[in-house]
Amino acid sequence: MKKKNDNRRKIISVCLFSAVAAVLFFVAAVICFSDLSEHPFGDEKITAEATVGEADKTESNTSKNNTEETTAEKVTEHITETSRINEETGRIIVNPEQELWNLVVVNMGREMPSGYKPELAEILSTGIYMDKRVVPFYEQMYLDAKKDGIILTPYSGYRSYERQERNYKNLTETYMSDYGLSRKEAAKKAAMVILPPGTSEHNLGLAMDICNTKDSFAFTEEYKWLTENAHKYGFILRYTEEKIDITGIVDEPWHWRYVGTEYAEDIKNSGLCLEEYLQMKGIDF
Repeated sequence: MKKKNDNRRKIISVCLFSAVAAVLFFVAAVICFSDLSEHPFGDEKITAEATVGEADKTESNTSKNNTEETTAEKVTEHITETSRINEETGRIIVNPEQELWNLVVVNMGREMPSGYKPELAEILSTGIYMDKRVVPFYEQMYLDAKKDGIILTPYSGYRSYERQERNYKNLTETYMSDYGLSRKEAAKKAAMVILPPGTSEHNLGLAMDICNTKDSFAFTEEYKWLTENAHKYGFILRYTEEKIDITGIVDEPWHWRYVGTEYAEDIKNSGLCLEEYLQMKGIDF
């Protein structure tokens, strides 16, 4: 009897141990599952964060590439703007709005961009206009000369492309009819007096024909005053007989060009025309 009781106790102990073990296993399983359930997309979250990081890097690289492309485009635009050639005329197309706008050169080999027009202002209610940046200097020169009894009448300032073209064609036809020249010969001769449209400083709004356009102007008090004082206001005598081979323009004592007070005196004292001066200074005009 005692032996049977001992066996029964052993069986009960084994069952109890198994039951406790099963409970502990269940509890452990629940805890483990609970930990996992708090971050059900843990791997995906890490992957997403990594993806965002890569996206930031990609965006940064793209931005950098875009900046480099933009810079390259600007450089290309600058090169194009300053070295374009008009295939029809064979002339270099200048940039009138460059930093040294007051030193821009137009002539038979250099022309303004098609459709360019400077911002203009009227001079002393005369109906004559120039580039608005130049007007204050001409007006001051006019007023100071007036104090000396000199009247620097604005005769011809800014000219539109259309007006320049009309004047040039009219003179060409005059040479053809009066001298029996061919159109090519007449056009070449006319260009020494009235430049083709787009190649004249009047089209830039930087030049003024003062008082008149007669050769006799060189013997007037107005001309003498200008030769002594115009540089103080940024103006130079642009076309002289000595420089015809370089400028291609006949002597024009009435034609005064604005280059700025920083350069006018130096150009005057150098005895050089504008093209020579800029070349000597290494300035890209």
